[in-house]
Amino acid sequence: MIPYNPLAGKEEALAQLDPEKIYVENVRSVLGVTTGHAKQICETAVRQGVFERHIEVLCPDGAVAISAEDESQLPETVRCWTEDGRDVEQVELPTDNLRKVTFYRMRNEGDPELHARSA
Repeated sequence: MIPYNPLAGKEEALAQLDPEKIYVENVRSVLGVTTGHAKQICETAVRQGVFERHIEVLCPDGAVAISAEDESQLPETVRCWTEDGRDVEQVELPTDNLRKVTFYRMRNEGDPELHARSA
């Protein structure tokens, strides 16, 4: 079986993305593919050791409360800022009740796992 690199030939378009936070929607947009195909590209890149998969928890206002390598590393609660009229206060909210978003990170070339997979 010939290995397939889903990112081959797309390097220039992908260079527009932040390598620390690559979202499926951004991949979809820069490559002009469907959301499903963009997710497939990202997951293939994870399997090949090019990307790492991460998850982030969003506060009700859309701000990122915390991110981790996987859900098991997320705390039970996170702190978010809420507005009540003119008052802004910090509240602690259960992580399970908040929206979670998967994102990807470009694996560093110095990462030993990347070298082991490409060897």
